[in-house]
Amino acid sequence: MTKLIPIFINGTNWIQLSQLQGDQARKLKSWIPQNCLKNVRYQGLLLKDCLDFETYDLWFRTQQVSEPKPGLLDF
Repeated sequence: MTKLIPIFINGTNWIQLSQLQGDQARKLKSWIPQNCLKNVRYQGLLLKDCLDFETYDLWFRTQQVSEPKPGLLDF
């Protein structure tokens, strides 16, 4: 799983759910409360479905731990 690089806006690091692959976005969206997603203005643009990077990072690390790692002899 590839980790997103945050966007620094108004003193906070953000990621956009729409930047995630479909399966990752669905898993993350089901893991967080709906009110965690925010609309953030950046250089005159309204970025929808933004999540603070700390929450995303926690979810990402949780997913890395819970996913089974392939064994040396798994073919």
